[in-house]
Amino acid sequence: MPERKLAREFIASPQKINIQVFAPEAILKYNHKGEKIKGFNIMTDAQQDSALYASSQFIGLVDDSAYLERYVNLFIDELRKLGFEVYLENSVDTFLYSQPQAYVISMAQVQLDEYTLPVEDSLPVGDSMFYKRFDLNAVDASTWFEVSKLNVTKPKKTILFSTLTASDAFNGNFFIDPNSMDVRYKYSVDSLTVNDLYDLAAYSGRQQADYLFDYFMNSYIGFHMPEGILPNGYYRYNRSNGSLSTTEEERFEVLDSK
Repeated sequence: MPERKLAREFIASPQKINIQVFAPEAILKYNHKGEKIKGFNIMTDAQQDSALYASSQFIGLVDDSAYLERYVNLFIDELRKLGFEVYLENSVDTFLYSQPQAYVISMAQVQLDEYTLPVEDSLPVGDSMFYKRFDLNAVDASTWFEVSKLNVTKPKKTILFSTLTASDAFNGNFFIDPNSMDVRYKYSVDSLTVNDLYDLAAYSGRQQADYLFDYFMNSYIGFHMPEGILPNGYYRYNRSNGSLSTTEEERFEVLDSK
C-alpha cells in the first residue's frame, strides 16, 4: 500500500527535520473534588480555589521543577532516539533559519487535573443484575503544543493536544458466598501516589514525542499520496520493534491550525 511505503520513507529520514523545543516554566494544577469539601457550594470562588488546592491529595504535592525536568528531558531524549535533530530554546536561531525543515515546538501549557473517577462493575445472575460502584483517584496530565514551521512565506501555527491518565489500580470480581449463597463483591486497590505522577511525567514525555513523530509522518504520507487518494488510516510507528499500525486513539488531537 502507498501509505506504508511512504511511512517507511519518512522513518528512514527523520534527521531532515530540525526541532527547537521551548519548555514551560510552571504547571497549571486543578483539583476537581469539590464534592468532598464540606460547605463547598456556599464558598466564594476564591475560597473554593483555596480549599480545593489545600485538600488535594496529589497535585499540591507535585514539585513543578522536578516534574517538568523529567517530562521535558524524556520528551527530548525520545525525539532524538527517533532520529530528529533537536535543539533547546537557547540554541542559535540563525542556524535553524537556514534549514529547509525546521520547526519550533512550544509546550504552551502543561496541566494536571485531579478528580474522582467513578467505576462500575456488574454481573447478571438469573433474572437479576448486581452492581458494584466505587470511586478511584485519578490525575490527568495534559499538554497543549504549538507547532510552527520556520522558513515559510505564510507561517501558520498548529495546536496539538494530548492527555494521559494515572489512577488507582483495582482488581475486583463478584462471587457467591458458599455459606449464605449471597452474591458478594471483593476487590483490592493499589492506591495512586505522588511518585506515580512523576512516572506519568516520564511516560508522557516519551509518548508525546512518539505522537509528534507520528504527526509528522502522517503529514508526510498525506502530502505524498497519489492524487485523489486519501490515506486509509492514521499510522502509528513503534520504535522498539519497527512496526507500523493504524490507530484512532493513540495520537495527538489537532485543535487548531492557522
